[in-house]
Amino acid sequence: MRLLKSLILILLAWLPLAARAQMYQGRQLVNAELLADADAIVPGKPITVGLHIQAVPGWHTYWEYAGDAGLPTSIQWTLPGGFQAGPIQWPAPVADYEPGDILVYAYPGEVLLPVEIQTPPDLKPGQSVQLKAHAAWLVCAQLCVPGKADLSITLPVAATSHPADEALFKATRALLPRAGQPPFTSSWGREGENLVLTLHGLKPGADFDFFPLPGDTTQIGHPVVKSPTVTVPLLDPKDKSKSIDGIVALKTPAGREIWPLNPRASSSAANIQGSSSLAHNSLFHWLFLGFLGGLILNVMPCVLPVIALKIFGFIRQAGESPRRILALGFTFIAGIFAWFLLLAALIVGFKAAGHQLNWAFQFQHPAFVATLIVILLIFALNLLGVFELVLPGRLQSVIQTASGREGYAGTFWHGVFATLMATPCTAPFLGPALGFALAQEPPTVFAMFGSIAAGMSAPYAVLAVRPGWIRFLPKPGMWMVRVKQVLGILLMGTVVWLGWVLTEQILDRPKPFDPQLAAALSQKKIVFVDFTADWCVNCKVNERLVLDSAPVQDALHQHDVILLKADWTDGNEQITALLRKFGRAGVPCYVIYPPGGTPIVLPEVITKEIVLNALDRAAS
Repeated sequence: MRLLKSLILILLAWLPLAARAQMYQGRQLVNAELLADADAIVPGKPITVGLHIQAVPGWHTYWEYAGDAGLPTSIQWTLPGGFQAGPIQWPAPVADYEPGDILVYAYPGEVLLPVEIQTPPDLKPGQSVQLKAHAAWLVCAQLCVPGKADLSITLPVAATSHPADEALFKATRALLPRAGQPPFTSSWGREGENLVLTLHGLKPGADFDFFPLPGDTTQIGHPVVKSPTVTVPLLDPKDKSKSIDGIVALKTPAGREIWPLNPRASSSAANIQGSSSLAHNSLFHWLFLGFLGGLILNVMPCVLPVIALKIFGFIRQAGESPRRILALGFTFIAGIFAWFLLLAALIVGFKAAGHQLNWAFQFQHPAFVATLIVILLIFALNLLGVFELVLPGRLQSVIQTASGREGYAGTFWHGVFATLMATPCTAPFLGPALGFALAQEPPTVFAMFGSIAAGMSAPYAVLAVRPGWIRFLPKPGMWMVRVKQVLGILLMGTVVWLGWVLTEQILDRPKPFDPQLAAALSQKKIVFVDFTADWCVNCKVNERLVLDSAPVQDALHQHDVILLKADWTDGNEQITALLRKFGRAGVPCYVIYPPGGTPIVLPEVITKEIVLNALDRAAS
């Protein structure tokens, strides 16, 4: 079977127009292919190549802003040297209400997603060029099925070209936002927690649709169109947005006219100095939140055992020279920064390649978890004295160097390891800061992760710079042997826990989440969504101390709440999209859906009172 699949892949790679069918339970759901608007490439002249998706009747894919659920289609290009692909040009979608009052912006059946590709001027007529793309989409009806395909199209190079697939490209371009001055002017206002768009200059009774593009940091409810206004609810009471982007689809006898609304860009161009100041203020706000979140990470359950090792190291260093304590302290800090900046580089790199990474993405891969189990086991056995008792001298030296030595290398890796153990959790302030960071350009991503590293490093920087304060820590003694044993037992417990996580990752096959949420919301009851993961210690602490407590369980039963678990252990894409919708980059996250109301997003660290108050609000 694998050989057959390999042969099919090879054959498809040689087709001039590669198409790929998405099969599900023996049924073809989607046929995907690349189409060009010309029959040849003219050197130096742009050509438009579109991803043509044909879904079976009753199924749909999604616009660039999917709405309450779903994922937009993505295209990652592999092009010859000198070629450059632009962004996807998104035709206007259709607004579709699904069961449970879920609003999505979708493409029923067929859609063409054009991309303009710049070509180099030094191409030679007579040669052929192959353009490759990796496409990924989500196709939904009563359930959702992710699909992907590696596609290619081969075109000749010629001095002239002729139109190809003219009717399809013409119909698609009619649904793209137009250039030029629209037949109306627009203004935004704020009414409480609602944004209000007014279109001026329309004929009385003019009919139009509004499709919002709120961006990754703004959470909105369902827009309500009542000509000539559009009311857009803001889900976060703290959101100070004054406008959002979007498109207006005017309905005319000849069809729909699509006009862009870019108030943020227009405001920036009109008052660049003011908007620059606002952006800097906003960035400093997020950097401060990142610093606080990193500082609080030091006391989160997932990182405490490893941080305790470092405090233990400071105690051992109490009698050493201030210069050595300073050097070791900043070596540990260098390890913290190394991992956070590496994580930022990975996120920037994957975003540039058309993919997305999230906080704690590494824990979603069984191979990483297995490696971490081995490392933790070495740490734990060393703390329990096993190496000192049973291993040969040379092997004992190697393992102690890797796991417990207070030299510069060991201290650096302690810093890296402490940060690795911190990433399964998010702390207060850290969730929103990460949600902001993951949606930004590369310099901001690095700045945000640097601020988190600075926050996590701050206590150790203080002790390294002011070694005299170490005297406030307990003096060395026999108690240190007992503490080592306790820490070893704690790390062995972590090994057992990660072993359970690894088993769940290997054996479990998570079901699509969107249909589960839609089914729950369709019952017109309060729905409590617990975004969690097997590797998230904070999630387990919140479950044990809050969600499983008698008062909360009684309230859930009293209000007849549907409790839905969004299991993010393996990085489920549908759950990732929902987390981003609510401005979160990781778990834990808790969202309460009142029947027909605005979702209530709870903080990462919850208490019984927080949950009970939120349930009362949802019920009222």
